Amino acid sequence: MSGGGVRRALITTYLEAGLVDGLRLEFPEVEFNYPLSLVPLPQYPGDHRLPRAASPAAQQAWASLLKDAEILFDFGPLELHRELARLPGLRWIQATSAGVGQFVHRVGLDGPGAPLVTTARGVHGRALAEFVLMSLIALNRDLPGTMANQARRRWVRGSGRLVEGQTALIVGMGSIGAEVALLLRALGARTVGVVRALDGRSASTQGVDELYAYTDLDTLLARADVLVLSCPHTSETDRLIDQRRLAMLPPTAVLINVARGQVVDEPALVRALADSRLGGAALDVAATEPLPGDSPLWALPNVIISPHSASTVEGENAAIVDIFRSNLKAYLAGDQLVNVFQPGRLY
Repeated sequence: MSGGGVRRALITTYLEAGLVDGLRLEFPEVEFNYPLSLVPLPQYPGDHRLPRAASPAAQQAWASLLKDAEILFDFGPLELHRELARLPGLRWIQATSAGVGQFVHRVGLDGPGAPLVTTARGVHGRALAEFVLMSLIALNRDLPGTMANQARRRWVRGSGRLVEGQTALIVGMGSIGAEVALLLRALGARTVGVVRALDGRSASTQGVDELYAYTDLDTLLARADVLVLSCPHTSETDRLIDQRRLAMLPPTAVLINVARGQVVDEPALVRALADSRLGGAALDVAATEPLPGDSPLWALPNVIISPHSASTVEGENAAIVDIFRSNLKAYLAGDQLVNVFQPGRLY
């Protein structure tokens, strides 16, 4: 991957000035182009909204920058994504997200001759695990109902459930699932991990009490007090939790989705929640994003909706840049990079 000549890296998403300056100091052999006038300013820390090239002038400016780039930090403007696979000088793209599989496939970056893509796997695990823990405790204690009563100035007492002693079924044991298991085990939950294939892995190596393959899922659902979805969205996991599998869950179980909305049959989930055949749900993702205003999910009293931002916390940019720095060192030395996207698996 290394070679002679000037190495040009194009930063296409907002980064704090100190992080960009640090990259320039550490890698003087790389020319970092950071067109701040073309990059949308963040609305919150860790905001990685895609830049737009809506006007002819912006498209021309971005096209010129992309043509000269060997390395991209994030994927650049929405309007030019399908051009990336055809850029002859582009060799490597560092993503700011872990779950880029469907996007990479959609824009043709998983075909022969496409540039290498590395993901931000590992950056968001703790943030998403904390969201899972927060959501589970909130649903166990009926926090949505408590907040509704507060808004109506009503003093209504009730009881809740402890995390301790509950069985958490975690589908997807990557960095996110591992962090979820770590936090839930600390509070006394029994954790049951589910992975695509065991491939020699064991419960102890994955940090759970039990470990099974996707093929065992149907036999496990009836045991779940909480079903946590933290798997990538692939053809294998598309609507993995459908109407049939939702019916296998206990009526008091809660579902927490930090994977992708398409992993769940959303209309079937709405029906199960509305009919009290499921205890509740916390959704950081939706089948259509933003979640349409007419979605029944908004009005359900046993649902917590997060606008796909549970992974975003202060310090995220620095953590992603740390991955990029490590990978850039390896890239320049011709060594193996980490978090390399695998087209055959879509993660």
